[in-house]
Amino acid sequence: MAPAPSTEEPADGAKMSDYDRAMALIDDERYAEAVPLLQAVVKRAPKNADAWSQLGFASRKSGNWKEGEGFYAKALALDPNHQEAMEYLGELYLETGRPEQAAALLARLVKLCPDGCEARSELEEAIEEHARSRK
Repeated sequence: MAPAPSTEEPADGAKMSDYDRAMALIDDERYAEAVPLLQAVVKRAPKNADAWSQLGFASRKSGNWKEGEGFYAKALALDPNHQEAMEYLGELYLETGRPEQAAALLARLVKLCPDGCEARSELEEAIEEHARSRK
């Protein structure tokens, strides 16, 4: 008789999806390690706007702003109202000296979530911090 299958998750995360593993790496600020996992996810699921947005985030945090910008654009092409992609792209615009474009994305977020949302709050805070650092 075969042993009963274990219901416990393996300690090494072998059962975790590439997306989940990438998110865990991002949480640990191991962005460059998350990139290939997210690339595998978008290859398998090219219409996954969340994965494209996270790929943009991991790329940007790894210092690859141009690639990150392209991945955010892909996420927004798939879902024009993807709040997280707008927030992250706005932050990239601030990091690359384009505060006007960040402000335009914030205006879109204000329309999308007039009562507030996390993406709007985060981008507002980033824009305020950017303005303070310029004084």
